[in-house]
Amino acid sequence: MVIDDPDAQDRELQELAADLRGRGHSWTEIAHELALPEVTVKRAAEQAHQRAADRAARDQIALF
Repeated sequence: MVIDDPDAQDRELQELAADLRGRGHSWTEIAHELALPEVTVKRAAEQAHQRAADRAARDQIALF
């Protein structure tokens, strides 16, 4: 499947990096699996976690 939206591709990569890290893979393993530098996969995972935190905060606000 080809995704024309580069932002969607970035989000998918970010989610994958965060998921792999959550499953206990090392940064080195994730970087090798995704064929990217470690610093890139670390940043990607951080962005995925930040997006999740932002989503959770919005959900909390909606409850009140």
